[in-house]
Amino acid sequence: MHADKECCIMRIGWIIVLCFSFPRYSVATSKCYNLDVVKSLEHVIQANPGNKFIAYNNIPPNIPKVKTKSNSKGVLMMNPGVQDEASWIVHTIPGFPKALTGYVFPPAEIQKGHLFICLTIKESEIDAIAMALRIATPLIYHNDIPDDPARPNLKKLVNGESRLTPPLTVTRQISTANAAGLKVTIYSKGEKSKYEIYRRVLVKKLKTSIKVWTTRDKILKSDCRILGRNIKLIASPIAVNGDASSLDSDVSQWLISDPGNKFCAIDKPYHKSQTKEPAMAVCIDDATIFGHFNLIGQNIGWIFVLCFTFPRYSVATSKCHDLNEFMCFTLIRYRAIMYKAPAQNRGKALIAEAAGAWQDTVAVTGANGHSFAKALEHVIAPDNANKFIVYNNIPPDIPKVKTKSNSKGVLMMNPNAADDASWIVHTVPGFPKALRGYVFPPAEIQKGHLFICFTIKGSEIDAIAMALRFATPLIYHNDIPDAQINSRPNLKKLVNGESRLTPPLTVTRQITTAAAAGLKVTIYSKGEKSKYEIYRRVLVKKLKTSIKVWTTRDKILKSDCRILNRNIKLVTSPITIGGHASSLESDVSQWLISDPGNKFCIIDKPYHKSQTKEPAMAVCIDDATIFGHFNLIGQNKHASEPPARNIGKALIGGVNANGWQNTQDLTGPNNHAVVKSLEHVIMANAANKFIAYNNIPPDVPKVKTKSNSKGVLMMNPGDLDEASWIVHTIPGFPKALTGYVFPPAEIQKGHLFICLTIKESEIDAIEHSQQQKKLLNDLIG
Repeated sequence: MHADKECCIMRIGWIIVLCFSFPRYSVATSKCYNLDVVKSLEHVIQANPGNKFIAYNNIPPNIPKVKTKSNSKGVLMMNPGVQDEASWIVHTIPGFPKALTGYVFPPAEIQKGHLFICLTIKESEIDAIAMALRIATPLIYHNDIPDDPARPNLKKLVNGESRLTPPLTVTRQISTANAAGLKVTIYSKGEKSKYEIYRRVLVKKLKTSIKVWTTRDKILKSDCRILGRNIKLIASPIAVNGDASSLDSDVSQWLISDPGNKFCAIDKPYHKSQTKEPAMAVCIDDATIFGHFNLIGQNIGWIFVLCFTFPRYSVATSKCHDLNEFMCFTLIRYRAIMYKAPAQNRGKALIAEAAGAWQDTVAVTGANGHSFAKALEHVIAPDNANKFIVYNNIPPDIPKVKTKSNSKGVLMMNPNAADDASWIVHTVPGFPKALRGYVFPPAEIQKGHLFICFTIKGSEIDAIAMALRFATPLIYHNDIPDAQINSRPNLKKLVNGESRLTPPLTVTRQITTAAAAGLKVTIYSKGEKSKYEIYRRVLVKKLKTSIKVWTTRDKILKSDCRILNRNIKLVTSPITIGGHASSLESDVSQWLISDPGNKFCIIDKPYHKSQTKEPAMAVCIDDATIFGHFNLIGQNKHASEPPARNIGKALIGGVNANGWQNTQDLTGPNNHAVVKSLEHVIMANAANKFIAYNNIPPDVPKVKTKSNSKGVLMMNPGDLDEASWIVHTIPGFPKALTGYVFPPAEIQKGHLFICLTIKESEIDAIEHSQQQKKLLNDLIG
């Protein structure tokens, strides 16, 4: 059968076998065949003098319990005659093929997804492939290719001479044998390199982000730390031309570049263990193949951009501007929040005068007609009435700058007016270009960003500079006159790089916006030497509430509910704003809201353990309207929170105990079992004496105890044998002899309340068990 097509997708039962053959027309046997795995292997499974080959597999057929660190599987074959005929098969099937013993597809692999790639190549490419394979140290279980001095790497490969000196990675380019010459690049790394092949080799070599289809462990995650070098994990399941596959049963590993036209098959999954193992990737640069896999890999998630502006009316240029740019009307107190959906140039905005609904904006990529460009109009072009500092950890057109800061923003002022200034805080890398025109980075259109603009009083500049000194931002432009800088000691130290601070290593500064109502803004900043984790050790402590956090998170820091009313709850991905979705895979903003309260904060560091050793800063706005919108967005939390209900479900002995019954409102003092059980605890009664215990007692703050027990043990001191024991989970409850008050904050939580009527003779046994528990806790402590 003639091979005249470049790509085919083959289905065998429920297995995905993706077969890519790039042959040229030939009568030789050492070539690939469309739509036929057997045909491509016909002179591997049966002897033929016109085909000699090497077969390698980490799980070779009929050889049990072989130990190897390689995961590579394939066949390298050639015609030993005069014809220039050769091919290379790369696949994922264990125990396959059986060399010279017939075609047997392993029955157990029918249930799994596999890749089978066949490349028809020139014989001159064999030694380049062998060089890459030497790094990957494959387990060769068959070889009958004749020795040839022209192929030194092939000889070393088959002889097991894989000990290499640095460099411990290698790149080899080959091309297929047809006239167009499909470009194929092989990336290989040795076990001693300690490199993680996806991040340290493929992302670096491809110089793009990648979308990866492979199993993943609990250590390696989607990685969006480096601009334009993200690792995005394709969500399971996928569909290949209408047929589904999932990571539960698909053992192939492949990726596509983002952007670009590259498709790669990798011999190791996205697991941390492969840093200590050899690995190899075969990458094909072809728009058609890429297009098919890009369609398969589109299950990545949504992205958003948020823009916040808080201007006041002013004739100065150092100010924030409204959504539509025009300032021909008076703004008493203006605010706008813009959200841009994935891969769209325009966004959705909340505007102060109509903050109840999202409104469409114009394209943020253009230089006109939106608040992005207007707020920056005298940053992107010179103006005598506006001087400014610009800082960004990834400054525009300055590659490979090292900094521990993650802060991005602009601090500007009118040097000719006493009270004209503004402060922009944002998350866009490489933006803005100072005095060189408005250019929104094209790559950032695909990502979520925050843009906040405060119109402030000139007197607030030094307070902001003090907070920025702790965050140690990388300043890449400053044209504020010396007279203005010298009059502000913290601003002077900031621009001169004098950020070495003595304890305290955190700082809090309050400012207000310039509007008549004066929007309250608080800046929290901490230095790298503080070793504080900014979310737990700074923000929760300063806000004195629980918080709901939207940010990427690592595998160390988690939702934290250890301290009452000081919880950290992680907003789950995806989120929705005005009907548009966004996910953590492509959103680089970090924000939180207080719970309860009216505070919204933007933070310059994600919820990662690494930021304990880095400077960080948060800007918090106390405003009910902004809070309300973000509270709606942040209603997806990891913490288990059923809908708030004032009633409970009860099982009552002797009254249909097999069925749950609704109680009355638990917050009220009447008509339900809880208040009735406690009626002589909340109010004095001569016939009831009791002990009440709780690790968080009502109205007694900051009690230290290792116990978590809560309950009431009560008895009738008279002659009657009457006693009961209540065990519950409610902190700060009940208040002894002072009336029934169910803690309002606990309505949001699930609780148990168990009441046992007992004999008085049981009291001592219960008390003894409590003493033993205390003793055990003391011993453990």
